[in-house]
Amino acid sequence: MRKTAIVYMVISFLSVSSVWASQGPGHKLYRGIVNIITAPVEIPKQARAYWITGAQKTPHILVWIYSGSVWGVVEGIKRAGSGVWDVISFAWDKPSGFEPLFKPDYVLEDWPRNPKSGR
Repeated sequence: MRKTAIVYMVISFLSVSSVWASQGPGHKLYRGIVNIITAPVEIPKQARAYWITGAQKTPHILVWIYSGSVWGVVEGIKRAGSGVWDVISFAWDKPSGFEPLFKPDYVLEDWPRNPKSGR
């Protein structure tokens, strides 16, 4: 019985996630869960961003990768905290319009690109 209820909840959550196209409580809950799960992705994201920026300034790439990794941990904690807030407060319209506390909405929306190669 318990296993069936869990399977039903997972299937219903995944099937209605596409219906939540507008900003609303369901979208806020979904965004919070995704941000909690994907928060560790901020570490390689910020390491890459610092690497791209640092490569244009100095030949000491490892310094930039290390500092980007440290900043990625900080950003990951902020993203996870924003996700926890979204999950706890998904029913309330705070901040107004169900806007996220942390921009961009999801970690993979704004991936750093190399200005020279475009990758």
